[in-house]
Amino acid sequence: MKSITKILPLFIGLLLIVSCNSLSKEEQEYDVIMQNVINVHDEVMPKMGELSSLIKSLENKKDTTTLGKTYAKAQLDLKSSYDFMMNWMSDFSTKFPYDEKVKKENVAAKIILLKEEEIEVNKLKNQINSSIKNAKELLQQ
Repeated sequence: MKSITKILPLFIGLLLIVSCNSLSKEEQEYDVIMQNVINVHDEVMPKMGELSSLIKSLENKKDTTTLGKTYAKAQLDLKSSYDFMMNWMSDFSTKFPYDEKVKKENVAAKIILLKEEEIEVNKLKNQINSSIKNAKELLQQ
């Protein structure tokens, strides 16, 4: 399995190089940005289970005390991160359907949208990572 994870990025890079030879500069830019967005998504998607687990772990720690309210806030942040991911994925798949082939005349407009998605997915990544980190630190106290 480890050898596959080492070879896969090389294969993808080679595939991009070979396929980019027949693509315009705009199409190449689109492909690179799309790959960046997908990479960030793929990095944080496995953390969704951890988010759910932490949400459940914090549930019985909430109460009306100051500490209990801190647990509640951490849980709310986790839920917000989870919802952000679900909403982002839904929105992204609407804007960029999986089976859609981008037409050459639409590439420039799609690049603008994709750059916005790149910013959004990085916000998502930061929110997920910070909410998990905060929750774990609270639970270790």
